[in-house]
Amino acid sequence: MTAKTADAVDWHESIAESFQAGYDHSPRFRERLALWRGLIGRHVAPGDRVLDAGCGAGTFSFEAARVGAAVTAIDGSAAMIALAQKRQQELGLADISFEVALLDSLSAWTAGTFDVVLSSSVLEYLPDLPGEVARLVRLLKPGGRLILSLPNSESLYRKAERVAFGLTGRPRYFAHVKSMASAAQLTALYRDLGIAPLEHHFYAAPPGDRLLAQLGGAQRSKTLLVMVGQRV
Repeated sequence: MTAKTADAVDWHESIAESFQAGYDHSPRFRERLALWRGLIGRHVAPGDRVLDAGCGAGTFSFEAARVGAAVTAIDGSAAMIALAQKRQQELGLADISFEVALLDSLSAWTAGTFDVVLSSSVLEYLPDLPGEVARLVRLLKPGGRLILSLPNSESLYRKAERVAFGLTGRPRYFAHVKSMASAAQLTALYRDLGIAPLEHHFYAAPPGDRLLAQLGGAQRSKTLLVMVGQRV
């Protein structure tokens, strides 16, 4: 574990409960859940083996299990995994295995194991984006699907955050962000790794979204990007 990785994990440990509570109270979190629920419904089938890489408190693991998938879920934060296991017991979903583990541990896993790999808002905390995506792709079976989200580098709000952080050190979470991507960059990366892009979406509206949308539509206003691809 590098110092940078440890810092990001520690930060998520400190916000685990408040982050998960966002799904109950925040319109942006509810938008995220609705979008991902639709993607999982379209690209995960009953009986699929699914890896949720950086599962947090298990929100999307539960969505995959509900459609009949067998889910393996890992996260570097023990606090997040504890929340996931508690919620799993409450929901009575048996076919999910939660484990505290970092993404670099996946290099030792058997290649071609999974039908679907999910990774939501995780890889931005790691500096080698192509290497991390390749690590996930290696675990996919031929025809397997990758569903991955990252901060949208074309977002005007994200650009403003970068400037604000350089001047003030806020927002504090930005200290942990190492990678972003545009839709064009992520499409190119998928294709370089043998993944055929199937669909992508921009989501998560920041304050002032209506004005930003007028300046460049969802591509420039929404702060997150999710892309689905299929291993060829």
